[in-house]
Amino acid sequence: MINFVIVEDKKIHRDNIKKIVVSNMMNNKIDFNIIEFDDYTKNLLKYITESHDNSIYILDLELPNGDGIDIAKLIRNKCNNWISPIIIITAHTSLYYEVYKQRLQILDFIGKCENLKKNLSENIDICMKMLNKDKVYRYSYKNIDYTISLSQINYIQRDGRRTKIVTTNKDYYQNISISNIKEKLPNYFKISSKGTLINMKNVTRIDWNTCKAYFKDNTSDYVVSKSHKKELDNYGCD
Repeated sequence: MINFVIVEDKKIHRDNIKKIVVSNMMNNKIDFNIIEFDDYTKNLLKYITESHDNSIYILDLELPNGDGIDIAKLIRNKCNNWISPIIIITAHTSLYYEVYKQRLQILDFIGKCENLKKNLSENIDICMKMLNKDKVYRYSYKNIDYTISLSQINYIQRDGRRTKIVTTNKDYYQNISISNIKEKLPNYFKISSKGTLINMKNVTRIDWNTCKAYFKDNTSDYVVSKSHKKELDNYGCD
């Protein structure tokens, strides 16, 4: 169970953060919980001091009775918790350098007006890796067991009688249909063309003129079809 601890005094901002968290975690299919605080309260203090290593803290920098730095100092220095990721969200991005000078291992400092959805989503993916919650795909092929991190898979494609799993470092093979492997994967693996599943979290852009997908590892391939353009373009939309 991952606990997302959101500390933000304005409800509209809390609701927006919650929406982004839910969207990402539903894709990851990892059990999670969201805990909300609107200030530096006794209940928040109690939660932190009870030591929850599987927590991700999303903190507003400025609060009515304190600030995100005070909370981060409590987590790191007083409770000696250097495992839980901490993300600071604020409207005052000019304080970026001052926050990092505190040496509190802040994962990121996100401006509320700087594409919050994209930046926070990317941070959530990093948090999953930090907490060793990065999901894997396990299978056996020719009496050999394989374990592949989902974040390494760029796409999966039917290759003759086998299915080829293309990752950031090598290709793997399995005797399984595309429809069957799709059922085992999170829903950010989308059908992109006939006999092809693409990991949308690894896609940086799609050139629909050439039907070519570009990936985070600087590779690219012709693995999309215009018949799936609407679904792929709508991925991640509200």
